[in-house]
Amino acid sequence: MATTPLQPIVFNKGLTTDWVDLYTVPTGKKGIGIDAVVLNNYTATSRHYSIRLIQNGTPNDLNEIISGVNIRAKDNNLAPAMIGQALITGGIIQGKAEANDSININITATIIDL
Repeated sequence: MATTPLQPIVFNKGLTTDWVDLYTVPTGKKGIGIDAVVLNNYTATSRHYSIRLIQNGTPNDLNEIISGVNIRAKDNNLAPAMIGQALITGGIIQGKAEANDSININITATIIDL
């Protein structure tokens, strides 16, 4: 089984006030292992964000691995709760922020081929 380490799977994606799919493990891949996550608040006001990992079923609050974490104004967060998490084919990463145009996210992962 081949792997491709340290691939940017989400790059400078802006979060919105609604849950949005940030990444879906594509067909033809066995899965991913999350290596690094950086969220950046580029506004002059503290803002919070939430992240879900959905392996199957309907997304809901039970999928949240990060809920309402605050990022100070003009600061970033490394989201250690996501490091080492894994998803298989069809798994989804979702995110949302307290305000539109306030937080962006970057995710690097190891991709596992079939």
